[in-house]
Amino acid sequence: MAVVESPEHQKLRAALRAITNHVASLQAHEFDSDELESHKIQLVSMDLDETSDSKPTFFAPCSASLLLNPDDDYDRERPPGYYDFDSIDPIFRRPIDCARNVINYFTYYAFACACHSKDKVLDRVWSGVSIGEVPFVGLIEYDSPEYASLDAIQVKEGPYPHLKALLYNDLNATDGRILRGEIMIALRYIIAQMRRSRFLQHMTAPALLFSFVGPQHARLIEAYFNGSSLVMRTTKLFDMRKKDEALIKTFGRWYFGEPVGNTQAPR
Repeated sequence: MAVVESPEHQKLRAALRAITNHVASLQAHEFDSDELESHKIQLVSMDLDETSDSKPTFFAPCSASLLLNPDDDYDRERPPGYYDFDSIDPIFRRPIDCARNVINYFTYYAFACACHSKDKVLDRVWSGVSIGEVPFVGLIEYDSPEYASLDAIQVKEGPYPHLKALLYNDLNATDGRILRGEIMIALRYIIAQMRRSRFLQHMTAPALLFSFVGPQHARLIEAYFNGSSLVMRTTKLFDMRKKDEALIKTFGRWYFGEPVGNTQAPR
């Protein structure tokens, strides 16, 4: 039996489209919390500490014991390894170059963890989406400063509109501020999930973004629409100019962790 979209759900999608069109028209590429209020966006801090009141609302981490250790032995088995910022030729230290280097390393790390996990347990919940195919469109901006999301995963089965994605921006980022590219990609993913018949009974479609930026930094952003504003909950920027094995493994825990929270009721 086909699921009929409720008037309330239609209003949410219309409001999301309006915010997306508005943000797309802006000339600035970075915003602080005060500037964002007039654009119906809330910028809130987030912490990856599982005991913190500021931890992600809709996502939980998996056990560290399921993951490989991204140590020197791991790198020797899987060349070319990690690129420390100082080891890169200065002409290849653009934010986009360094962000892609770290994304590539993390992508291969996640793949290796999934392949080596006992009984493929890390592959049970999540599966990839086809970027560029409807509804996952509008996720690449080639005009300077370039930004894009080329990899995303969704829950394979069940009533979970949760999504996780890797993205990059050809810009340096600042704590306490958010990039236009991060906002646009969050909106595109949320709208994509809200369009799908599978999730028409869900009033919230949360996304967890792994955002890689310059000089060679990264942060996690939990994004969702609360009915009136886009909420962007962001961690601090993590310095990845030198390899941080603990941080890479922490990112892996949140990448493979399970969806949580009530998405059928409005936030």
